[in-house]
Amino acid sequence: MWMERKTRLRLAVGVGALAVVVLAAVWLLRGGGEVSIERLALDDDSGRRQAAGIMNRVYGSEQHDPQRNCWHYLREDGGDYCLSPLALDRVAVGRQRRLYLFAGGGKDGARDEDLSGLVGAFVADADTLAPIAGSRELDFSNRRAAGPDQVQLLQLSRDGYMGWFAVGRAAPGGGAEEFPQFYAPRGDEVVAIGGEVFGRDAEAIDGLKFAYQLDSAQGGARVYPLSLTVRDGKGKQLASFDFRFDRRRWEYVCADVDCRVRAGLPMRPGREETAQQPAALAADANEALFGRGRKLSDADLRDVLVQLGMRYVAQDGAAGFIGQNGCDAPYPLDAHFERDGGQEQLWVRGGDGCTSGAAGASVWIFVRDGGGRLRVNLGMPAADVRRTRDVSAGVHDLRVGSAGFCDRLWRWNGKAFVHLLNIPTQTGGCDGADL
Repeated sequence: MWMERKTRLRLAVGVGALAVVVLAAVWLLRGGGEVSIERLALDDDSGRRQAAGIMNRVYGSEQHDPQRNCWHYLREDGGDYCLSPLALDRVAVGRQRRLYLFAGGGKDGARDEDLSGLVGAFVADADTLAPIAGSRELDFSNRRAAGPDQVQLLQLSRDGYMGWFAVGRAAPGGGAEEFPQFYAPRGDEVVAIGGEVFGRDAEAIDGLKFAYQLDSAQGGARVYPLSLTVRDGKGKQLASFDFRFDRRRWEYVCADVDCRVRAGLPMRPGREETAQQPAALAADANEALFGRGRKLSDADLRDVLVQLGMRYVAQDGAAGFIGQNGCDAPYPLDAHFERDGGQEQLWVRGGDGCTSGAAGASVWIFVRDGGGRLRVNLGMPAADVRRTRDVSAGVHDLRVGSAGFCDRLWRWNGKAFVHLLNIPTQTGGCDGADL
């Protein structure tokens, strides 16, 4: 652990040898408290016992494979994974002590085209191992569906909000790709927060080195901004990009157009002009929704777009979705899958002031029914949607924030999400409110 009051945390990813460099692991808190991070050795008896205790609780002790020292996990798509603890950190924020465990593993029998490894991430009380937050099934993009090779716990805010940076080993030779991925708690679960952060792909020239940096100097930020610097093999800076944390989407997004079109990033011959076209970043609706993440089948994609009343277009240098709401300009939508109580959900977010009014965006939640179809279950303009700790019929309640001062609570009744009650976030905030 290194200590320094005013510095920046740097994350460096290089071709062939991926490295995470931590220049600072302790910051001062408002009010004089201190955040400390201690990496615990997983080959030490104490660290091994604590990690195994958490893994046994979330995956089941009967799933432990003593020969491989990993825990088997079978996904609903038939993928068989075996996850091992990769990093265990103890974090003290004032008098509070927590354990942060990150586990990962590859898909047994994976083929070259398989790109989805698996990770689990958990936060627990350091003294009792009582669960605080966690997710046992998170996608990890990597070649041959492998898990990450390196993991680093990061301090993402001055007041001790923590997250993980994980990377996989790039394939050798030309066309190697790297997938920097970020995860952090949100409520009682851990979610992917990498969003629009990108790494080296097959279109970039060989020998580039990507370095990611959190700007801890902006101590007032809820989550520190992130920047990316791209250098050649001799250390010369070739391009730089900035990302901000979008609290509505709870992930990092490009801070400007240069980042979205990856301006200045050296590409292979014949690729530069294509890389500068925004529409080229999303060749179809699936890519526009998920980027490099999990995709929808053709049938599911048609079904979802019909229920949204939208179509994907790329016109006049702009790409996005157009609905039947009188808004002519294409607007972005982002989608990701979540699981809650065994229920598969597709979350779709996006829109703009035209589509969603003062909220600036809308959210739709699809739930896969007994027949295997994704059915839209909740859709409305929303500044923020988050799960609460309350559970009904095995599924967490949803709290939807508006642009005003009145949140709405939705509850699963076994068949659908129904409006339960309004929650004023300011005195009188829900006066006269309907749903």
